[in-house]
Amino acid sequence: MKVDFDSAVKSLQDLIKINSVQTAPAPNAPFGEGNVKALEYSLRLLESFGFKTVNGNNYYGYGDIGNPDLPLFGILAHLDVVPVSTTWEHYPFGGEIEDGYLYGRGALDDKGPFIASLYACAELLNEGYIPKKRIRFILGCNEESGWKCMDEYTKNEEMPKEGFSPDADFPVINCEKGVVYHHVKIPVGNAVLNVKCGERANVVPDFATATIIKNDEAVARANKVGGEIIDNNDGTITINTNGVSAHGSTPNKGDNALTKLLYSIAPIDEAIKVAYNAFISNDGKGLNLNIEDEKSGKLTLNLGVAKLEDGILELIIDIRYPISITMDDITEIFKNYFIKVNGTVTRGAYHLPLFVEKEDPLIISLLGAYNEVTGEQGEAITIGGGTYARVLPKGVAFGPVFPNGESRIHGDDERINLQDMQKTIKIYKEAIKRLCF
Repeated sequence: MKVDFDSAVKSLQDLIKINSVQTAPAPNAPFGEGNVKALEYSLRLLESFGFKTVNGNNYYGYGDIGNPDLPLFGILAHLDVVPVSTTWEHYPFGGEIEDGYLYGRGALDDKGPFIASLYACAELLNEGYIPKKRIRFILGCNEESGWKCMDEYTKNEEMPKEGFSPDADFPVINCEKGVVYHHVKIPVGNAVLNVKCGERANVVPDFATATIIKNDEAVARANKVGGEIIDNNDGTITINTNGVSAHGSTPNKGDNALTKLLYSIAPIDEAIKVAYNAFISNDGKGLNLNIEDEKSGKLTLNLGVAKLEDGILELIIDIRYPISITMDDITEIFKNYFIKVNGTVTRGAYHLPLFVEKEDPLIISLLGAYNEVTGEQGEAITIGGGTYARVLPKGVAFGPVFPNGESRIHGDDERINLQDMQKTIKIYKEAIKRLCF
């Protein structure tokens, strides 16, 4: 396999063309057949550069290079991607290039960074460098929907003592907030006939819809937020609201269609009004959860999913919390708030916070590589996103989004700037050289 930038771009295009949105399990495909194809392609690519590969029953895969007796260093990426909306201008699985950008779901999250880090390592090997550590690329297929891939890996394989995940931001991430989902179920009255929004709690929803008994105040509110009102000519109306999708860890970068919908229909149902007031802002203020600390910043929440079944409205909320509060604290606050409308609260998937001191050698090496290539004086930062770095005894997230750079992760027309991709490969190359060669 050629080791040059054109080849890296071609590999990324090929990988993007594989639709790896998780689907229903199939025989030997725990996360759907598309994820299996993405994993098989990636393992073949690793093999072409001399890595010894293992497929973990299509839950995960990995490729090793270096003496088996050497300490193990991990580079962890994921091949699954979040669903796409119908509002993309570019085909999400086309890998199209236009005006210096490569478009496609996964271009930044996380297929592009995997390809960049792999080609960075391949360049070092091609130049004759001999690894002083055993380097393992670990690839998961369920990062966006539960991390069962990493559960399986942890049960069955050797875990590197340290490493990084190319799945966030530069310069380097020394702190990831805790992540916890909460499922809230509240009974609503007969005036609310249908509510539907979202597929994943970690995506700011860009569309929400509800059918209700016709109500003039709801119509006025829907008009105020730019909603679409459809008269069903049977005493009911349907209200559709639109927003802008974004990653659930940065809800301020999106425009939540579901909060607009709850605002619109709040006048017709007290429980809906209570729910709207809880999620009126994405800093947790409505729940008295607007908490922050010096090391890890502010709590954020994203109201991502809603569905109505048998008179019960279920809401799913993605919360990114600082290290000064616990999941138990958050759950208790939720329960105390929603008890007034006979709501039930269940804690869902979660990841505990990650924190590595800025003076740690791993942080110093990664930050040094970034600063050398860019000529900047970057500092370690905190994010709300959760990466595979959390499964390592010592790990951090490292790239690919540059400070003040564009990020359409989890949004429409996700893309990677090809000049940035070149620079990213150089940064990863310098980092891997410092840490492993």
